Amino acid sequence: MLRLALAVLATALPLTEAGAQAAVRYRLEFQGGANVAVTITLAEPWSRPAHFVMPRAIPMGYGTQPYDRFVAELTASDPSGRKVEVTDIEGPRWAIGSSPDRPLASISYRVDLDRMDRAILTAGDASRVRADYLGLLGYSVFGFVDGLEDRPIELVLRLPPTWPIATTLAPKVDATGTTTVRALNFYALADAQFMAGPGLELRRVPSAVPLLVASYAEGPLDLTALAALADSALREAASWFGSTPFPHFTVAFESLRPVSPDHGYQFSMEHLESATFRYQSGTLDWSPAGRTRLRYNLLHHIAHAWIPKRCAPAGYYPFVWDHSAPIEMIWFSEGWAQYAAADMLALTTPDPAATRRRMAGRRFDAAAADTLPPIAGLSTAALSAISAHQYSDDFRLAQTVFSRGGLMAEAIDQRIRERTGGGKSFRDLARALLAWCATADQPVSVETLTTVARRETGVEVGDLIAAWLRPRGAPAAGRPRP
Repeated sequence: MLRLALAVLATALPLTEAGAQAAVRYRLEFQGGANVAVTITLAEPWSRPAHFVMPRAIPMGYGTQPYDRFVAELTASDPSGRKVEVTDIEGPRWAIGSSPDRPLASISYRVDLDRMDRAILTAGDASRVRADYLGLLGYSVFGFVDGLEDRPIELVLRLPPTWPIATTLAPKVDATGTTTVRALNFYALADAQFMAGPGLELRRVPSAVPLLVASYAEGPLDLTALAALADSALREAASWFGSTPFPHFTVAFESLRPVSPDHGYQFSMEHLESATFRYQSGTLDWSPAGRTRLRYNLLHHIAHAWIPKRCAPAGYYPFVWDHSAPIEMIWFSEGWAQYAAADMLALTTPDPAATRRRMAGRRFDAAAADTLPPIAGLSTAALSAISAHQYSDDFRLAQTVFSRGGLMAEAIDQRIRERTGGGKSFRDLARALLAWCATADQPVSVETLTTVARRETGVEVGDLIAAWLRPRGAPAAGRPRP
């Protein structure tokens, strides 16, 4: 399974390196207004009935968003341009009546970005258009023909001629108007971001790998300071993990005026080779404490490019686009990655041990809501499976799951350091785990974690993992049937 996941990672390879299969060609056009137009041209005509799918689930988003609801004017054509019957069916799918007599050659549709921006209240899950800016999330505007999601993709972006363009698939600072990029498959295209417009500001930074820092601000934003923090965070993460498994990286910032009082701007997002951060305009806190929180947030979301993007438990790959899949190890993906960020930050301080405990205490100790009636008495795996659908909707669940995982990681780190006399640490376990994932054909499991820890450090950690996976708190009292 993880070999399949690793195939996702080389997202900007030339088509000759992406495999022998011919590319599916995508074209996205925007010349102003509220909509983008997308055309998908298949490499070969499809002569049997097909499904066109718009994503509803977001990789690492742990929830669903109705991106199919913002699609309009969806049509399908055969090689001669004749229309092929399209039927909107249950879920985020359209049935296409292609046949040997009328094979499917292309699909066209429009996406209403203004409606999406207003309807989706979590600002980080929506694409948006402004008079001077276009910000696109791949999974919100691109769909696929079911069965072709592993094909290589060539994407042409056609925008106003003078508009700067930045894509996380091939980060450049000098592209304008029209540009062509390539993705290894649909996951790589969907997980990418595309930004353009005269309001876009770009900085190229020579970091651990070539780093592009992009920003759009509807208010004051100190891009110089943010670029310096992004550079430092990427260098620290690469040093901590001991690797840079991507050829380039992008950090994108959006500082936005609220679309409505109901919109939230608190969630950042991680991707294969980028991280995106959104803030309500004027809310960035540059006090010493606020700067530390900002730095930790950058470290945490950049760390996700290693865990779990390149080392994942079951449920992450192959990805289910129609709905969010239950994932029982979010505690690993989120909690362990957060503890890794705390350790990265601690290593730059005079007293790393004290800083680690202070960061873990601040982030994890009070957040584990084990006494709340909806949470008490549930195992960590059960809470994780629930959080896979509601992580951003009910942050009590999210905090409990990542806090249990973070405290587990802290306990493992302390035991490894004590029993190896400081010779090994949690970082050594993380590096060994990534090496295991690079060649494994199965997802990370609890058994994987205990085996890799034993082999790399000589320390048994299975009992610590089991202790943090057990139900915590008193379960709610039983009630009679109504």
